[in-house]
Amino acid sequence: MMMRNGVVPVACAVLLGPLLVGCVSLKRTEEARFFVLRTQAPSGSGNVTEPRSGLVGLLPVRLPGHLNRPQLVTEDGPNEVIINEFARWAEPLEPAMTRVVAENLATLLPDRQVVRSPFAARASLRCRVVVEIESFAPQKSGEVRLDGRWRLLAPKDSSALAMRQFRLRRGPVPVGSGGVDAEAGTAAMSELLADLAEQIAEGVRHLETPEDTVAPVARER
Repeated sequence: MMMRNGVVPVACAVLLGPLLVGCVSLKRTEEARFFVLRTQAPSGSGNVTEPRSGLVGLLPVRLPGHLNRPQLVTEDGPNEVIINEFARWAEPLEPAMTRVVAENLATLLPDRQVVRSPFAARASLRCRVVVEIESFAPQKSGEVRLDGRWRLLAPKDSSALAMRQFRLRRGPVPVGSGGVDAEAGTAAMSELLADLAEQIAEGVRHLETPEDTVAPVARER
């Protein structure tokens, strides 16, 4: 085929154009995967035959802004995070954590009723549960962490009936060239929420009736 002045004939360019576009369109991009947190707590001991002894109110779990996002976050040292655009939560993370903690507590405390905020105006609460999270993420090493503080508040005011700092660990989970395995990491995160619920349930069981006395503040173990 002859070229004049180094210019490809128009007919040739027209023929090549669709081929070039077709090559670009055949390139596949990675598809996002979506994960959920699951209830993991074992059932409370014994069969419940007596009426439930009071309501346990759970306030929304609080997360730092850098964790409260649709993507799975991996912590890489104290000042850096890795955001996985292709591993995402199927529901907003704060409500998901609140739901799972409530479900775990309901399983662990079969003699009590666990309710989530907002509470009914006439609800007779035994205590209110506040959970504040500092870290809830896989680490680059494969370890999965859940750090923060929980408090049991009086039904009518902000006085603390019990409180505890927690540092919970699971794993290590598999780590490959693409980072922490998302499926294993999110499963470990569900297990950590069950571990947290067991701590809170233990604190609730040790509460005396709020009208009679205030339970001593629990210290970190």
